Amino acid sequence: MKLKRRTLSLNNVVSYRIDLREGDRLFEVIDETVDYFRQVLVHNGYYTTAPMVFRGLPDSREFTMLTALGNPVNLIGGNDTGFEFHQHLEVETDFFYRHCDIEEPVPYAEIQSAVVEAGSRVRNIHHVILDVHGETMLDLYVEAEKS
Repeated sequence: MKLKRRTLSLNNVVSYRIDLREGDRLFEVIDETVDYFRQVLVHNGYYTTAPMVFRGLPDSREFTMLTALGNPVNLIGGNDTGFEFHQHLEVETDFFYRHCDIEEPVPYAEIQSAVVEAGSRVRNIHHVILDVHGETMLDLYVEAEKS
């Protein structure tokens, strides 16, 4: 497995926090969640061509959807809706991994081992959903902190 140094940088980021229901698995609900997130944005007059990103750990029941908009927004009542706005998001990592075949499981255990071997622990993972010529790929930006 080849992990690289990369930076994920997004401006005008809107996010939506979600708690998985009992029995739900993240990769089984991600498509409908992305569709819902896009529908809410379009319904409120926002359109994005930026990739969708979800942030969370593989065994967590909580994750956050993110995307970038063309301009800043003012969320009214955003605190209790699960939606947030951030002017900028930047994740620098030494543990970037591109997962090209989504039919295969993401090698989280191997990534975790590489992070631990480097003397750190995984704090969070940003999964960037890419559509490349009709195929879906994931770019994983692993946030790590020294243990």
